[in-house]
Amino acid sequence: MQMIIEFIGDRAIVLPLEHNYLLQAAIYHQIEQPAFRNFLHEQGFALGHRRFKLFVFSRLMGKFRMDEEKREIVFTPPCRLVICSPLSLFLENLVRSLMRQGRFYLGKNRLAVGSIKTRDTVVRQSSITVRMLSPLTVYSTFNGNGKPFTYYYSPFEPRFPELIKENMAKKYQLIFGRPADPTGFSFTPVEVRERDFKVVRYKGTIIKGWMGKYRLTGDPQLLEVALSAGLGAKNSQGFGCCELVEEED
Repeated sequence: MQMIIEFIGDRAIVLPLEHNYLLQAAIYHQIEQPAFRNFLHEQGFALGHRRFKLFVFSRLMGKFRMDEEKREIVFTPPCRLVICSPLSLFLENLVRSLMRQGRFYLGKNRLAVGSIKTRDTVVRQSSITVRMLSPLTVYSTFNGNGKPFTYYYSPFEPRFPELIKENMAKKYQLIFGRPADPTGFSFTPVEVRERDFKVVRYKGTIIKGWMGKYRLTGDPQLLEVALSAGLGAKNSQGFGCCELVEEED
């Protein structure tokens, strides 16, 4: 399920340039059930040695200007935030909290909630095109001279779609409780330019990712994972949120 929150008001929203952690913290804060909030924040869902939070969110979207001197980004409402998850309990908590409070605290900003819309993320076709709403990141960690080294892949490298498929299969098993069918899966850049490459700092760590449009082919339920739980890694940190691109017949 996809939830679109619109923030309104006449007061500018002033954020540091790197504010993924503020969005993440604000989302956790909106979860009304303490036990569920703590479980999701501290543990998540385990599969082997990996843990998944099974939610993803977009960048804050709207009219903005950059203040490079102050290292700030200033948004002028209305602004939108998209949050996706296959967990109905998670989204129900957010909707109840936002409707009851009517506001969303983002750092020092108090944002008024203008509207909340939900959109189904069920996929019925075997091929879809998606547009990234937050950077898609895919990486491997290696040991070099005794020190861990993180290598971030480009969508044009052969390893990129392989890791996308492996990641989606893990999420699929957690969501549906059975192994995924990877038959015929493919992942292809459709509209990805040099400017779509993004470097984001999250709590002092550099994370590299890509915006743009991509074509996914395969089992519809596997493709559904991309829309409900996000593509690639670090979804709960604000990476890999995407939306379906409506195509003309």
